[in-house]
Amino acid sequence: MKIRITGPARRHRIGNERILYAMQHATYTGPDPREGSDGTYFIGEDQRGVELEIVAVPDDRNPGDLAVIHAMPTDWRNR
Repeated sequence: MKIRITGPARRHRIGNERILYAMQHATYTGPDPREGSDGTYFIGEDQRGVELEIVAVPDDRNPGDLAVIHAMPTDWRNR
């Protein structure tokens, strides 16, 4: 399975390597809690030790693959 990082996922200026690393080392993976979402929610630390929340959905361009649509440090959640 391939993972495509979309433009909106880079909104918070988190690079592809950091996103992929956090996904591979996720301490939590589960369904996206937002209503109506068919995505998967990941919580994991990047190489710098920054905890990230990441949302990936089925990739509409490449069936069977994932597209990351959101990536943000978890400590930004309540800003």
